[in-house]
Parts: sequence; structure tokens; C-alpha cells
Amino acid sequence: MKNYLILCFALILFQACGKAETSDTKDGIAPIDHRVFVSSSTHNGSLGGISGANSICASLAKNAGLTRTYVAILSDSNTTASESLSFSGEIYLVDDQDETMLVAASGSKLFGTDGGNDLLSRINLDENGNVVSDNVWTGTGSDGSKLSDTCANWTSQNAGVDGWYGNTDYYDVKWIELNFNNCTNEHRIYCISQ
Repeated sequence: MKNYLILCFALILFQACGKAETSDTKDGIAPIDHRVFVSSSTHNGSLGGISGANSICASLAKNAGLTRTYVAILSDSNTTASESLSFSGEIYLVDDQDETMLVAASGSKLFGTDGGNDLLSRINLDENGNVVSDNVWTGTGSDGSKLSDTCANWTSQNAGVDGWYGNTDYYDVKWIELNFNNCTNEHRIYCISQ
């Protein structure tokens, strides 16, 4: 009986240790997976380029207590989102109650909405898990490619310059490729862990 109890205790300890190694309680998902959110802040088209947008994502994540590296889902004339981002696992939203929702099983599924494969969840939660309904600067096609209008590579807020945007209310191509408008408009950005 004593050996049985020791074995049971060892199994419980092993399982507890296993869970600690496979989850990230700060960001709410397993280390291999990715967390995505839409920014709580809005910005005109002058984001400081993709590096400036990445800094916005990093700052928002840090202020929300997230520990991973977060970058923008954004393309410009030199960079495509699908090629610049690295994916190793599934992509999740995390709400304000730390509940997870699967958005896409992989990066190819995230950028596969042009083939009729809709997202599994709308990307409509900010870094704090609050619901957002708004337009989002992307410069990116639903296949992850760069589009022609990117607010002069995300450095312009001029009315004569345009940028492509998506919207958080959609599961299909419109999540990332809805329309374009002038860069004076205030939109959000999508951020994802790497």
C-alpha cells in the first residue's frame, strides 16, 4: 500500500510538472502556439514603418502583462506579412477571463481565407481581452501578400495617400483585406506573438 501511495504521489507530481512546462500562464497559451490581438489604441497611417508598428505591439503587450515578443501583422512595399512572421503552432485569442478561442490551426490557415477557409474566430479582442469592433491597418491581402496602398510604407498621415485595412467583425477575407482609405484615418493594428 505504501508503494502504491508513493507511485500515486509521483504521478500527480509528474503531471503537475508537465503542465508547468507546456503552458504559459502569463500569455494563456502553450509555448508552441501564438496569441493574437487587435490593438486597444488607434493610429493614423504614420506608424513609424513596420518597426514602429512592432514597437506599438510590444508596448501594448508589456502594459497588459504579456511576456512574449509581439509584432504587427502588417505588410509594406518591401515586406509581406506572410513571409516576415514565423509560425510554429495554433493561433489563439485570449479573453478577459483567460478563456482561449482558436483563430487558426496554423499560419497558412490564418492567411488562407482567400481560398474560402474562414477564420475559426474573429480577431476582435485587444491585448486585455476586451471586445473591439473596428477597422485595422494591414496593407496585406488575405493570402498574406503585400497590397499596393500602405500609407507610404506606414510613414504618412496625408489625406492624398491611402492604406489597406481589414475589420475585426469578419471571419473571411475582410478580416485583413476589406478596403483602403486615406491615411488620416485612425485605425487599429493586429499584433501576434512570435
